[in-house]
Amino acid sequence: MKFQTAVARWAHILSAGWVFLLALLIIADVVGRTLFLHPIAGTKEILQNSVIAVTFLQLPLAILTGSMLRTTALVDALGPRSRMMMRCFAWTLGALLFAAIAYASLPAAFAAVRLGEYEGEGAMRIYTWPVRFLLIVTSALAALAYLSTMIADLRGGGEDTPYSTVRN
Repeated sequence: MKFQTAVARWAHILSAGWVFLLALLIIADVVGRTLFLHPIAGTKEILQNSVIAVTFLQLPLAILTGSMLRTTALVDALGPRSRMMMRCFAWTLGALLFAAIAYASLPAAFAAVRLGEYEGEGAMRIYTWPVRFLLIVTSALAALAYLSTMIADLRGGGEDTPYSTVRN
């Protein structure tokens, strides 16, 4: 679990750095448009692919820390054992969802490599395969994070406390 948490933290740090670089790119593009009447080529394509990458890089740590969006309207009305069952059901669904995303994305990622798929025209072409494979890897990590969280909660005896598996 420690290795998984370390990988999730590094992915989160990478996404934060990526967002910072995107902010600099946006500022440079706006300045270029305003002052020099010349935008930075490919800004739209870079941003388009980066939003997906940044979002998926943050998933594993969000899952491991219990920071994923959830509602407790139904769970609050249940007893401790039923709450545990609901949490396990939710984690199983989350693991299945992200495993399915990873599995379903494999053919498109390999096709993107084979075809040399890219976005953008003219001066800037952004290849799509790196983001496609990043989506697969981070989805697989998210599925593992859900399973790890469920196992940690089951080993903890199903206490009715916050179930974060990552302690600061």
